Amino acid sequence: MDRRAGPAAAAICPHRVARWACGEGLGAGTTVALLVADLGQAEAIRLGLARIGTHVTVLDGTRPGQPLADSLVRSDAALVIVDTALSDAYASVMGRLATYPAVWWNGPGADFASLDLALDEQA
Repeated sequence: MDRRAGPAAAAICPHRVARWACGEGLGAGTTVALLVADLGQAEAIRLGLARIGTHVTVLDGTRPGQPLADSLVRSDAALVIVDTALSDAYASVMGRLATYPAVWWNGPGADFASLDLALDEQA
């Protein structure tokens, strides 16, 4: 377990991720960027997205600001999934991009576009 994500990091089911992504209109050829600290959660999300043919790019949250913005631009992601614990890193790209991908939040504290809540609905 990645201690940065905290001991309460919930398990993510790749099948639920795939069903959620299909419902969001994601599919083959779509790129999704991940800014997720917990490696287990990131892998489960990646597996779920790969099931429906999406391309997944993992972003490095330890390099905020312009390096993170550059990585996001190069990814050409239509959507980015961001850990709530990494919200400061994601906020560091604000004002640095011409356009921004849709954002879904992963983890406790998200009160809108919460991946956790959306995956619970897939049960």
